Amino acid sequence: MTTGPRKYRLAFVDLMFSWPPHGGADVDLYETLAGLARLGHEVRLFYPGYEASYERGCADPAGLPFSAEPIPFTWRTFTPRTTAPRFREAIDAWRPDAVFLYHGYFLKPFIAEALRHYPTVGRYYAYELVCPRDALLFRDGAPCTNNYLKTPDACRRCALPQFRERLIHWRMVAWTQEYVAGRAFLPSYHARLLESVRHFSAVIVSNPLMASHLEGITDAVHIFPGGVDLARFAYAEPPAKPRAIILAAGRLEDPLKGLDVLRRAGAILAEGRHDFEIWATHGDYQLSNDWFKTVGWRDPAGVVELIEQSDICVVPSIWEEPFGLAAVEAMAAGRPVCASRVGGLQTIVRHGETGFLFERENAEELARYLAELLDDSGRRRALGAAGRRIVETKYDWNRVIEGHWPPFLERLLS
Repeated sequence: MTTGPRKYRLAFVDLMFSWPPHGGADVDLYETLAGLARLGHEVRLFYPGYEASYERGCADPAGLPFSAEPIPFTWRTFTPRTTAPRFREAIDAWRPDAVFLYHGYFLKPFIAEALRHYPTVGRYYAYELVCPRDALLFRDGAPCTNNYLKTPDACRRCALPQFRERLIHWRMVAWTQEYVAGRAFLPSYHARLLESVRHFSAVIVSNPLMASHLEGITDAVHIFPGGVDLARFAYAEPPAKPRAIILAAGRLEDPLKGLDVLRRAGAILAEGRHDFEIWATHGDYQLSNDWFKTVGWRDPAGVVELIEQSDICVVPSIWEEPFGLAAVEAMAAGRPVCASRVGGLQTIVRHGETGFLFERENAEELARYLAELLDDSGRRRALGAAGRRIVETKYDWNRVIEGHWPPFLERLLS
């Protein structure tokens, strides 16, 4: 008699979860839990039922396709002294085989300490482990080479002025609130964080750069990609139109997303041709001109519609994007992608096969690749088709879950 892989009872803690999602971390957790449940595992999400917050805990457990338990907090009680024992009490009552600590900021080490009697796994989406200032690891116009795990004093000096400014004006966003509640400004916090990472049975990150930050601290680092729901993306050629559409989608009001680089590349192209139009999901309509159009913010369904109207997609980020969902979504729709050679983007876009990689902030190089694609519709189709095939085999959510999680769980819990 043969049996299939063992089924486990898995608890997930997320201090930021909201549904509908506020960002890619929410989507990643949602799809992970839904996928593990489809595989037959018993999963439960524990998250803060946070009073009057727009940043965390905005989710109705009855509307989720997996078991979820909100734990009530207010901004006054969301402190280490309260969060750690409340999460431990709720999780102990459920008795899981393992606990996964997902999105959150400076309170995660305290909760990790309270749950050490379980195999625990830490999940990090951006650079919150190594950059206490803003999790971006980007300073003075370039990637920062410091690492809070290894250079705590320098990183603390960098972070304190920014938090001081927020506190003076009482801008208590979630990042600031947890920084203050966890007393992350004290040297003792560094030791607590370091110990929590070393004690994790495993750490899951999004790209090789993030893994490199943990060298010498833990060897149990795993890189898990994000994914897309392929059913949301029609794979068809873009509609015929007088001018090709070059699309940049995302939070483009953020300077780190590199919209200025794309606009400079567009200006170079516009000097000699008029067969293109750049669309950007940006809210400042005054930026629009003959070849550049701001289309405003779009929800996920609206972004898919824009991608399907486009001919080329561009992800011109100047910071080290942890993953690069915008590139994967464009590839899912069969669109060639021009992306900065940064972070997770350089592992997603295959240069010359699914699109092109250009050096960070190099508008001239980007303009050359865009011109090459504008001149050759057949090349656009070929690159787009290759991108779609890669998404089907590597980034479809079903493939991500089935390919990464069963062997990971067997190693963790066997």
